[in-house]
Amino acid sequence: MTHAPLLLIQTYAPSDFERWVDVIADVATIVIALSIIAVGVAVVYGALKAWGMMKRMRTDVHPAIQNLTAMSDNAKALTDRLRVNVEELSATVSETNLKVRRATDAAEERLAEINALVGVAQREAEEAFVRAASTVRGVQVGTEALRRLARRRGGDEAYEGELDELMEDGMDDDDGTEIRVVPPRRRTILD
Repeated sequence: MTHAPLLLIQTYAPSDFERWVDVIADVATIVIALSIIAVGVAVVYGALKAWGMMKRMRTDVHPAIQNLTAMSDNAKALTDRLRVNVEELSATVSETNLKVRRATDAAEERLAEINALVGVAQREAEEAFVRAASTVRGVQVGTEALRRLARRRGGDEAYEGELDELMEDGMDDDDGTEIRVVPPRRRTILD
């Protein structure tokens, strides 16, 4: 049997102070690890609390959000309807304006026709008046001429009587009044 050489290992024996430092370091490591774990648990607990609070807030705020959404939809529908009404009103105003213009044009044409008709009627009336005045004047002049002729012939009383009857029926003796026809100023219906 051969024996193997023996190995001798020399160990270092720590002092009491070193042992205490090692124990304190180990305790400090454990305290730090426990602190980190406590902080982690606190962070997880806070996150869970915040998550729960957000869930509750979401359930509390959800009806308000739905109401705001509904109000927004109602406002959009009202705005759309108002826009449609304004467009319809604008179209109606434009159409009415066009109709009023057409009616005005038609009324102006009719008025021009009426003015022309009134002008023709006025000329006819003037001519009729001139003819009537001329006839009356002719009758007066003729009557006077016949009277003078009758006076020159010796005064035929029967003839004089007939002339007097004509004069009493609406014709006076010539009193020097002269009939003059002055055409009136041209007027239109709008004057």
